[in-house]
Amino acid sequence: EKLGAKIRYNTYIGRDVSFKELRDQHDAVFIGVGAQKASTMRVAGEDSPGVLSGIAFLAEVSRDESTKIGRRVMVVGGGNTAIDAARTSARLGAEEVSILYRRTRKEMPAWEAEIHEAEVEGINLDILAAPTKVTPRDDGALDVTCIRMELGEPDASGRRRPVPIEGSEYVVVVDNVIAAIGQRVDDE
Repeated sequence: EKLGAKIRYNTYIGRDVSFKELRDQHDAVFIGVGAQKASTMRVAGEDSPGVLSGIAFLAEVSRDESTKIGRRVMVVGGGNTAIDAARTSARLGAEEVSILYRRTRKEMPAWEAEIHEAEVEGINLDILAAPTKVTPRDDGALDVTCIRMELGEPDASGRRRPVPIEGSEYVVVVDNVIAAIGQRVDDE
């Protein structure tokens, strides 16, 4: 602002101002909307009751809503949102919290200090594993079918691509799955 920038808060593009108006009126525009839409896990059953989005879960907790979490929680992902969701679950009373990540601990994009603190708090890291299916049980719990992974050739990001190990499937019973595998801009 000291350099002359004008900041407009609480402005809805499409209602309060159009993209065309912004382009016509300014040489440069920065729109800081954040990445508020969760990526999906792309597995069968991820729309089951008890499967939550990491960013929605953390938003609910931050608003002091009456967030309920089960005794056994699996967080899928390796970034800071996954670490925050796991640590928050434990603080809300979950007794068994694990993070399922498809690469190694070294490849986790979360900050090292956050990963370390999660481990100190008793969060279990289940690395080189990925979910393949979520199945609701009659008792309200979830069977999460997982598969072990190994690292293959580098992918487009430069990191070694996780490859499923055939025949390595196993099932974990949890009360909640929190998907924290990425976020993107909601441009709809």
